[in-house]
Amino acid sequence: MKKEKAKKILRFGLGIVSFLSLVLMIGTVIRVAMYVVPISDDFWYARTGIGVKGIWKRMLVACKFSYEIYVEHQGTYFTSFFGSFFNPVISGGFAAMRVIMMINAALILGSVLVLTYVYLKNAAEVDRHVMLFVMAVAVFPLTMYDSFREVFYWYVGASVYGFPMAFGIIALTLFIIYNFNKEVALTGRTPAVYATILGVFAAGASLAITGTFMYLLLCILVYFAVKRKKLELDNMIVFGICLVGAFVNALAPGNFARQGTENSGSVDIMAGISNTVGYFRYGVGWLFADKNFFVLFASLVVVGFLIYDKIKLHKVAWTVLSIMLFVAPFVTVFPVVLGYGLEWMPNRCFFIMVISMTAAFDNCAIYIGWLLGSVLKGHKKMSVLAVLTAIIFVSFIATPFTVREYCVAKLNKQLFDGEFQKNYVETKELFDSFADKKGQDVEVDVPTDPESIRNFYSFFLLDDPDSSINSDVAKAYGLNSITNTREE
Repeated sequence: MKKEKAKKILRFGLGIVSFLSLVLMIGTVIRVAMYVVPISDDFWYARTGIGVKGIWKRMLVACKFSYEIYVEHQGTYFTSFFGSFFNPVISGGFAAMRVIMMINAALILGSVLVLTYVYLKNAAEVDRHVMLFVMAVAVFPLTMYDSFREVFYWYVGASVYGFPMAFGIIALTLFIIYNFNKEVALTGRTPAVYATILGVFAAGASLAITGTFMYLLLCILVYFAVKRKKLELDNMIVFGICLVGAFVNALAPGNFARQGTENSGSVDIMAGISNTVGYFRYGVGWLFADKNFFVLFASLVVVGFLIYDKIKLHKVAWTVLSIMLFVAPFVTVFPVVLGYGLEWMPNRCFFIMVISMTAAFDNCAIYIGWLLGSVLKGHKKMSVLAVLTAIIFVSFIATPFTVREYCVAKLNKQLFDGEFQKNYVETKELFDSFADKKGQDVEVDVPTDPESIRNFYSFFLLDDPDSSINSDVAKAYGLNSITNTREE
C-alpha cells in the first residue's frame, strides 16, 4: 500500500513539475515576444506597401512583392506574401507587431506540443504525467538552449521561418491524425485537406523548411506504407500536391539569381555534402557536449523502457521510421550550406535543424527504451532501470551546462531588469517622433548592431544614410534620409 501511494505521489509530482516547466518555458518566450520592435528586413518587406489602404489592395501589393522575390531573390512564394501582407510597418505598428509575434511564439511551441501529444497518444497507452513529461522534453531544447532570436524576436524571421515551420508541423500532425483515423473507421477527409493546404504553405518557405517538411512527410508516408504493405492513393495525393509546391519553390529563378550573389554562381555539390556532414557533427556536439541534451535523451530511454509493453506502433514500420528520421537534419542543412558555400548556417536555419535533430533523437531514445524493455527479463529490468537513473543523475550533475545557463533563466533576468521593456519604449518613442520630421534629413543615435541586447534583436541603423537598411527606414516613415551618428 505504501509503495503504491509513493508511486502515485511521484507520478503526480512529475506531472506538476512538467506542467509548470511548460508554462515557464513557453510563457517566457511569449512574454519576451511582447517587446519585439521593427528591424532591418521588416522595412524591406514593407517598402511596396507603404501608404496602401484596403485589404484587397494590400493583397495585390503582397502578391506583387512575392512575385518580385520569386523572380529576383528566392522561391518563398508563401512567406514573402505573408511577410508583406501582415507587416506591422505597413499597418498596425507596434500593437500589431506585439500580437503577431506573440502568436508566432505560441504557434511554434504549441505545434510541437500537439505533434508530440498526437505521436505519443497513438504510439502507446500512457498516463497524463508521462505525456506532460515528454512534451516538456520536446520543448526544452527550443527554449532553454538558445533564444533563437531570429525566429522568435524578429518579424521577418517569424514570417519566413516561424509561421511556416509551425504550419508544416501542424500539417504533419493532421496527416498522422488522418491516417490513424482511417484505422478506426473515421474516414473524414477534413484532416487531409487541411494538411495539404498547410503543407503547401510550408513548401513555399525557406528551402531549409521546405526540405525538412517534405522529408518528414515522406517519413510518415513510408511508415503507413510499411505498416499496411501498400502505398495508398489518398496519402500519395497529399504528398504529391505538397511536392509540386516544393518544386515551384526550388525551381524559382530567384534561387539561381541569389546563388550568383552568395557564391559567385558556382555550386559545388561535393563541398555541400562535406559541409553538411561537418555541420551535422557540430549540431550533435552542440546538443550533447555543449548542452545537457544527453540528460533528456537518457530520460526518454527510461520512458520507453517503462512503457515498452504499452507501445502500439507497428514495430517494423517504426524501425524504418526511426532510421529515416536521422536523415532529416541532413536534408535541413544541405540546401543552406550549399547556397552559402560554407559550413555555416544563420541562427534561424539552425533552429530548424535543432527541431529535426531533436525529433530524431527523441524518437530514437523511446525506441531504444522499448527495445531494452522487450529484450530484458525479470530482475534485469530493475538493474537496468537503476543504472539508467544513475546515468541521468550523474550526467545532470556533471554537465558544464548548468541551470544558470538556461536561456529562459537569462530572459527572465532581463525581463526583471526591464531591459526589453526599456528598449521597446525608447524605440517606439523614436518612431513616433518621425511623424514630425517627414521630408527631412534625420540624425539618430541608435545601435549599429541588432544584437546589442543579449538574446534579442533591437532596432539598428548603419552610419551610411544610403545603405539599404537606412533607405528602407526613411521610405517607411517619409523621411528624406536617416543617418546614425553612433560610433561603435
